Amino acid sequence: MQIKTIAMMMAVGCAATILSGCGVPQDQFDAKVAALDTATKEIETLKGKNADLESLLNSEKSKVRNARLELDKATKRIATLKQAEAAAASSLADEKSKVVALESQLSDSNTALTNAQSKTASAESALAALQAEYDKLMKRFDSLQKNMKALNSPPKAAAAPKAAPKAAPTPSKEKSALDLLNEMSAE
Repeated sequence: MQIKTIAMMMAVGCAATILSGCGVPQDQFDAKVAALDTATKEIETLKGKNADLESLLNSEKSKVRNARLELDKATKRIATLKQAEAAAASSLADEKSKVVALESQLSDSNTALTNAQSKTASAESALAALQAEYDKLMKRFDSLQKNMKALNSPPKAAAAPKAAPKAAPTPSKEKSALDLLNEMSAE
C-alpha cells in the first residue's frame, strides 16, 4: 500500500514538473531581451555622440591650425613692417599705426588660439568621458551576453528517476536569446 502511494506521489510530482515546464520563465526572458535591446540602443547613441565629438574635435583642430597660420602671417608682417620702419624714417608715423593694428590682430589671433585650445581640451575630455562610459557599457553588455548564454544553456541534469520522462522543450515563435546575441555579435 505504501509503495502504491509513493508511486502515485512520484507520478503526480513528475506530471507537475512536466506541466510546469523547465528553463527560464517567459517574463524574465522578455526582460533580459528588452535590457539587451536598450543596451544596444545606448551603444548606438554613444557611437553617434562619439562621431559628433570627433567631428567637433577635428573642426577645432582645424581652427587652431588656421589661427597658427594667421599668427605666423601676422608675425611675418610685423617683421616686414619693422624693417620698412628702419628703412623709411620719413613714413615712421604711418608704419607705427600699421604695427599697432597688426599687434591688435596678433592679440585677437592669440585670443582665438587660446579659445580654440580651450574648446579642443573640453572636447577631448568629453570624448574621454564618453569613451569611459562606452567601455562601462561594453563591460555590462559582455556580462549580459554571458548571462544570456548561461540562461540558454541546458541545465546540468541532476540524478533523476529513470521512470520520469523528460519534458519536451516548448517551441518558441521568437528567436532564442543566443540567436539574438549571435546576430548582434555578427554585426
